[in-house]
Amino acid sequence: SLHSLLNPFAAVSAMGAGLIFSCERTAKEEAPLGWRLLPSGRFAHTRDHAVEAAGRAGYELVSYEEIVPRMERGEEVRGHLFTFVLGEGGGGKGDEL
Repeated sequence: SLHSLLNPFAAVSAMGAGLIFSCERTAKEEAPLGWRLLPSGRFAHTRDHAVEAAGRAGYELVSYEEIVPRMERGEEVRGHLFTFVLGEGGGGKGDEL
């Protein structure tokens, strides 16, 4: 899950640290849980699910863009590009390193 991926990043990052990532995009109607497994074997996430998971880890959304990260069998793959910053409520343990 995105939660298990983003929480460790926050735990070792300093306040104000940036986090930029992309993932495949799906619609809420296609993924009621916020994510789904695609026929390609990759996971796709809704925008809201990614923002919520990052927020739980203490990240604040700075920018968002819908992108085409690659082509697959001649078709555009729908994706997201997120930029977050670790806020006051985040892990922030990187400050202690």
